Amino acid sequence: MKSKIYILDDHPIVIEGLKKLIDAQEDMQVVGSAEDANTALQQISKLKPDIVILDITLKDRSGVDLIKKLKASNANLQILVYSMHDENVYAERCLRAGAMGYVMKGEQPGRVLQGVRQIAGGSFFFSASLLGSIVSGGSARGGGSRGEPARMLSDRQLEIFEMVGRGFDSHSMAEKLGLSAKTVDAHKANIRQKLGLASARELLMEAVRWVEK
Repeated sequence: MKSKIYILDDHPIVIEGLKKLIDAQEDMQVVGSAEDANTALQQISKLKPDIVILDITLKDRSGVDLIKKLKASNANLQILVYSMHDENVYAERCLRAGAMGYVMKGEQPGRVLQGVRQIAGGSFFFSASLLGSIVSGGSARGGGSRGEPARMLSDRQLEIFEMVGRGFDSHSMAEKLGLSAKTVDAHKANIRQKLGLASARELLMEAVRWVEK
């Protein structure tokens, strides 16, 4: 039996690359794909794949929130995150949301296949250092300015913090995240309070430093 794979990524070239890689294998096949979460949700409910490979940066929804929604509707669905974001920052959040594995896009393509096979067999697929840290109750995240936001902010707040660093204004963030601008501003105020930042300018500077590291 081939594992049925669904791919969700907002870059068509990534989807096509994964399709070619996966369909060349004897034990797995791609049954569908999408570039946005809403389309994916509709198709996944009909196609009933065994595994979803998704990025956590999507056009219309937080990938971490999507993982929670997918697992709530189908507890047996296995999810492998394939993302450019640092595993040390996001993998633990994805694990808590319900993902079974995490592969960074800079790694060799064979790691994706290894991850698919491992989670298809019911095992987790994270780096040994990250899993060891989680099991021991520690954190794989480092200290300093890069570690603080990852440790102190909620999933949504960290997402907004990164978007601030990438130059999004409140209205653009609201549209992308499906929130009101007022709600986004409230999140930004809470972020400032948690990180001890006195002004919007300090928030911007800290967020830019975060995304550039």
